[in-house]
Amino acid sequence: MSSPVDKKKKVFGKIAAAKTLTEGLPQLKLSSSFESINNGGNSISFLSDLIKSLIGYEALVSSVIDILTNSLTKIEKEVKNALKVELKTIVSCGVDPQLPSWIQSTGAGINIEVSKIDFLDILRIDPNSIGGRLLYSDITPDLTESTDFNTFLYGVIQDDGVTYNWNGIFTITFNSQGVGTIPNNTLTINSTITYDNKTLTDLNNDFINSLTLFKTDNILNQVMDIIYGSISSTIGKSIKQLENEAKINGIVDKMVNNFNDNAIPDSAFSFTNDETYKQQLDATNRNLGIATVNLSTQIPSTVPITSLTDFTDNLLTSTTSTEKKEAISNGLNNMATNSVSNIRNSVDIPSVKLNFIQQIINNIIKGIISTVLSPKVIFSFIINYKIIYGETATFTDAVDFIKKNKNLMNNIMKRISEEIIRILLAVALKEIERLVAQAVIKKQKEKATLKLAQLQTLIGVPIDTIKRITDNL
Repeated sequence: MSSPVDKKKKVFGKIAAAKTLTEGLPQLKLSSSFESINNGGNSISFLSDLIKSLIGYEALVSSVIDILTNSLTKIEKEVKNALKVELKTIVSCGVDPQLPSWIQSTGAGINIEVSKIDFLDILRIDPNSIGGRLLYSDITPDLTESTDFNTFLYGVIQDDGVTYNWNGIFTITFNSQGVGTIPNNTLTINSTITYDNKTLTDLNNDFINSLTLFKTDNILNQVMDIIYGSISSTIGKSIKQLENEAKINGIVDKMVNNFNDNAIPDSAFSFTNDETYKQQLDATNRNLGIATVNLSTQIPSTVPITSLTDFTDNLLTSTTSTEKKEAISNGLNNMATNSVSNIRNSVDIPSVKLNFIQQIINNIIKGIISTVLSPKVIFSFIINYKIIYGETATFTDAVDFIKKNKNLMNNIMKRISEEIIRILLAVALKEIERLVAQAVIKKQKEKATLKLAQLQTLIGVPIDTIKRITDNL
């Protein structure tokens, strides 16, 4: 039985043979162009390589646009459903699903340190700063009036001691100075009077429904930061923080590569020396705002933050679906052009731009997971953990959250992967169908031409005449 590596090579080999038959010699080298051959079970990477071998840059750009426009709404719905199911599972572990009196509107409230819901330190970034404009949504003049929970929460933190209401569901107060056993920089949270006679599941579902999880500009900006550090280098994230993010991305990679497994092994949360070194290298590069391109030598590639701000501004001012797709397309092409600005050999530019788009596809799940690990989602899980397991229950960091919620994270990644795979597979199959049809026609034409040449030779038609006739068939 052949191995997955052999099967992948066979697929690309057949494509290369078909393209040679219909178009001439293939332009991509199997050994250097297709990283997915040796990357395990990552279907998204394999399909993006497949499209890369079949069509190239424009098809990959179209796939990214499709994912960032048509698919995000579906992905958000799927992720919200997964969150609700997981929260209900947590609640079912408790004896009483009713809200405890101390979190109800007249109770003392539940206290949560800001750092325990802000694993990626987004609440340290001002939404009105250059980096903040790329990471937050709905940045209103009064931040506590924002429809985005992360933006709202940042506004609450700026107004020490003042209580704010989130969508008639929670009241939240930030206290920079702790009292008694309550630590500094703590949020005190109560449900509103509406929920005094409702269940914890009611509260959870209504809160999840009140959230907007994924916005096109935020997701693409997150992905560009994961690859190039465009935002991180500008806002000055520390190497330690970037190493923690690289570790999270490493776990996501392992889970995506094996998301068909029913159980995520503990090995997904441990790393070899080589993997740790790669994480450190990724952190250093992101701190510098670069990614390396492997040509004859390693070339630094950058996408400056101005490319992201221009893209975000253009997208936010777009009103129609056509305008939004055009803004994304223009933004991607602009970023791709910037990514090859250090490439001196013009021959390398097309393949580097192609790799740029492919990297976006391969890292979209990480960009989406970054939002799942942001305060807007972690907030609800911390509340539930404290209600069910006690006031001291918490998560140490993002890795601890993923590990304690492996089934949830695996389920979310499956749902995201399935939608991305659906789009990529449709593109690949359409082109394979076209290529196969062309190959069949070509073979039939060659067979008919050969028979015609044999007949014409028998009746004495000159060779030059035969050649001119067959060339025009």
